[in-house]
Amino acid sequence: MIVFNTTFHVGEAHCQEFLAWLREEYVPRATAHGVLTHPRLHRIMGHRGADADGGVSYALQLEVASLGQLQRWNLAVGKDLMARMASRFGSRVVAFSTMMEKLEL
Repeated sequence: MIVFNTTFHVGEAHCQEFLAWLREEYVPRATAHGVLTHPRLHRIMGHRGADADGGVSYALQLEVASLGQLQRWNLAVGKDLMARMASRFGSRVVAFSTMMEKLEL
C-alpha cells in the first residue's frame, strides 16, 4: 500500500477558501475513480517558518495500491487538479507531494 501525501502551504487569509475547495472539489475528484482511497487531512503544527510568514500548512493523505496506479492517476486526474488549484489560488497556495510505502509495525 502506498500513501500519497500532498502538503499544501496556504496564506492565512485564504485558509477557509482553500479548505472548502479541497473538501468540495479536490478530494471528490481525486477519489472519484476509486484509485485513491481513505482521504485524511491534517494541519501541520509546530513548524515555526509556516507560522512566521502568516501561513498554515496542511497534509492530505490518500492511499493507493501501487506506484503504477498512482502514476496513471496522476496523468489522468492529478495534473488537472493541480492546474485547477494554480488557476484558482495562484501563488497563494504551494504544494509538494511525497509517496510513502505503508509498512506493518
